[in-house]
Amino acid sequence: MAQTLDAGFADIIALARARLTQVRVEEDSEADRAILAIEGRFGEYRVVLKEVINPQRRPYAYYVLQGERLILGFDNHADRTALRLKYGDAFTSHIFDLVPHRHGPDKTPTILTEPWDAVRFLEDLDVLLAPE
Repeated sequence: MAQTLDAGFADIIALARARLTQVRVEEDSEADRAILAIEGRFGEYRVVLKEVINPQRRPYAYYVLQGERLILGFDNHADRTALRLKYGDAFTSHIFDLVPHRHGPDKTPTILTEPWDAVRFLEDLDVLLAPE
């Protein structure tokens, strides 16, 4: 099953190597899950991607940092702020739900989004980081 779970990793790694510099890749696949972690540079920024894929879920985190400061991030973790935005006062009933959202600088604001994937994130870095 690991072959199926990590089937798209080669394309993501190739795109990361084409878009980023100083790329480091870690892969870990077992029968019930596959993990891909990539770190690299995009100009002055450090880019960090992580996907954990199993048959039931696909948690992801894609971040752009300047030093240790978060500039931009997309993830679908059970972030309390995102859960409150999506479910209101009933958020505690959904504490383990994956909720796609975007973090701005220093994690503020948090904005609900559609699900993202690593390919879209890597392809859109220029647009995402363009001055407004």
